[in-house]
Amino acid sequence: MNKYLVGIDDTDNNESRGTGFLARSMAEYINDNGLGVSGGITRHQLLFDPRVPYTSHNSSACIEVTTANPKQLWDEMITFLVNSCAIGSDCGLCMVEEDDVPLAIVEWGYKAKTELVNKKLAADLAQIHNISLIGLTGTHDGIIGAMAAVGLRSSGNDGRFVSLRGTDIRTIEGIHTLNELKEILEIHEAITTEGKLVNHDAPICFDGGWFRPVHKDGLITIVLNNSNSYDHNIYKLADKDYIKSISN
Repeated sequence: MNKYLVGIDDTDNNESRGTGFLARSMAEYINDNGLGVSGGITRHQLLFDPRVPYTSHNSSACIEVTTANPKQLWDEMITFLVNSCAIGSDCGLCMVEEDDVPLAIVEWGYKAKTELVNKKLAADLAQIHNISLIGLTGTHDGIIGAMAAVGLRSSGNDGRFVSLRGTDIRTIEGIHTLNELKEILEIHEAITTEGKLVNHDAPICFDGGWFRPVHKDGLITIVLNNSNSYDHNIYKLADKDYIKSISN
């Protein structure tokens, strides 16, 4: 069983659900059909520029998948996306073994965040490094973001998690410690907005919060407000705007 990073981009239109939703749906499809075991799904922000033909925010998604049959997984993901992508989308798909992502693909990811790039450059780079990359619908421009998502996820310091292996993170409520969360979710650390590590036995309130862990130093990390700013020494999730500011 090997672990792979799967990137998708440009799967939606103005009326459809976004790429993050489709990534979660594809992860469920992978699990339900015995194609592998999906792990965390990350959202990665790419260049936000009027010259880029994005639907809303120009973000792509990366899914971690453990599988014993990468060829079957690849073929089934293609079928799923062709059948599920929105009309008018320009879907791209990329898959690379997690421990074998070339530095050039990581650099591509950061380049796609800051510069205007094109699909020919993406295709040429994939060919040079023998990367599985394919355009499936429309103009195939989605290969740009699909490969960028893999590179950025591999960097260990970009994006935020919209799904984790285990319980749906949108259903987490109440007060839990990090140790309790680790029993149901793949999660590693918690830090304050000042960067201080939080004890794994410290209580964290999830009610009314925006639970979106970030990728920091390769670890799935919850970001919290300092407990001194909340009642009874209970930590509270950092607010939505702050999480966006450090993960876009």
